[in-house]
Amino acid sequence: METEILVIAKTYFEETGEQVSDGFLLSLISTVVEGYMSVRNYPESYTDEMINLDTVRYLSLHKNKIATRILPEMYGRIGAEGQQSMTENGITRSWIAENYFSDVRPICGVI
Repeated sequence: METEILVIAKTYFEETGEQVSDGFLLSLISTVVEGYMSVRNYPESYTDEMINLDTVRYLSLHKNKIATRILPEMYGRIGAEGQQSMTENGITRSWIAENYFSDVRPICGVI
């Protein structure tokens, strides 16, 4: 699944004139996968196979969003991670804290 996202992302970046290496994009994709898994907060009863199936399902449903929205935004923030506001030489940047996984719900059970 990561390969499909990589192909879409490479096309997107090339069309915008950015040259980004495959290795770098794969590391960003890995960060997205880790973020997704963190939000899901899998219980200990989940096997590696169950986690993998859930992750692949999410990635396949959201591959375009990941490749054309999340990865470019992560790439654009390199060097200024977590920046809320900055002014330098008349240029002002201010970013809203982005929640890339607002559509993802943690797994929960009944107590």
